[in-house]
Amino acid sequence: MATVALGLTGCSLTGESAPSPYEGQWIVSSVNGETFIGPPTTPYLTIESGQLSADLGCNRFSGSWPEPGEPFGPVISTRKGCPEPLASAEQALTSALASANGYRIHYDRLQILAGERVVLEGYRAAPLSQWLPLSGEYSLTYLKGVERIHDLFGGRPPYLELTLDRAKAEGNSGCNQYFAEPVAAGQALSLTPAGMTLMACQPALMEQEQALMRHFAEANRTLLEGERLQWWRDETLLLEFVRSGEE
Repeated sequence: MATVALGLTGCSLTGESAPSPYEGQWIVSSVNGETFIGPPTTPYLTIESGQLSADLGCNRFSGSWPEPGEPFGPVISTRKGCPEPLASAEQALTSALASANGYRIHYDRLQILAGERVVLEGYRAAPLSQWLPLSGEYSLTYLKGVERIHDLFGGRPPYLELTLDRAKAEGNSGCNQYFAEPVAAGQALSLTPAGMTLMACQPALMEQEQALMRHFAEANRTLLEGERLQWWRDETLLLEFVRSGEE
């Protein structure tokens, strides 16, 4: 469900404004539709007392946080020279905020909008403990956009192993072994890439691997339905795994 910003503010019985659901710090996960994977520092956007500030890891940005229905105002920043891909990410952030004219909370994520287009998305930091029941090994059974899932050599399907009490995730896409950091991201268990082997594979296997990594990044919901572990984007199923031994 989405909470869209309306031109009304809630009031408490004492006459004070109710706390805004937008206030506080958000971890930036995408800018202009591109998944953002930051440097060693975490990319933040903070909303406090009618002001916004952002730091993707190089320059600091600041501006006003508009009332519902009002456009975003100009954003100022420090002017340090930044390496790629940070420089391009900061340009995308400036462009996103310049075009923005609305915001909402959607599946526990902040979305800044230009019309109906999401130009920036972020989530609040949360403990990983809520996801501990998902720990285990799973086999891939559905991958959106791929006609047929190609198995590993020996007939084993691509798999995912979650060891969440140690904040570890790893698996095999059918081509390369991958390693990721699991992160609680709103209503999704996000897997942030941490490393991958570099085998060259057949085109169909490379396509499968790219789709798998892309869907992990763009999902905004993770569900465990019985023994089936699913990643969704809104109402679209992107990935489904089944707990090993339950196929």
